[in-house]
Amino acid sequence: MLWLEKLESFGIAPFRQDFPDSPPIPLVAAVDRFNSGLYWGCHETLEDLWRITPYPLRHFYQAVIKIAVGFHHNGRHNAKGTRNKLSEGMRLLKPFTPTFLGLDTDFLAQDVQDWLQCLQEGPHVNWAALGGKKSPIIRAIA
Repeated sequence: MLWLEKLESFGIAPFRQDFPDSPPIPLVAAVDRFNSGLYWGCHETLEDLWRITPYPLRHFYQAVIKIAVGFHHNGRHNAKGTRNKLSEGMRLLKPFTPTFLGLDTDFLAQDVQDWLQCLQEGPHVNWAALGGKKSPIIRAIA
């Protein structure tokens, strides 16, 4: 069984001992870039950490990377790229909800789902309307 399938079937509880107690510095920096709208910078910041991280935690970093890349595509008005990356990121993120590493992953998932719904409403994307939509954020747990 692949790691993602294991996470989807059993959740993250059986693997908790393999996860850090607090968010690593690159994740904190990546969240800051994401929340500043620097989606490609978020991707670049997490990429090295993602590459050296073992499964299943690797899937969490990959989720954030894919979501960031999805919003990067959104900024370039690439509807197909946006939909694909946000959808892929959502699948990877789901096992790590509602919270993970001090982040409100449920809030991020809802934000992404709202954007996906706006992008799915028809064959043509109303980029002007999306331009007025609140930017997504990754929220720390208070």
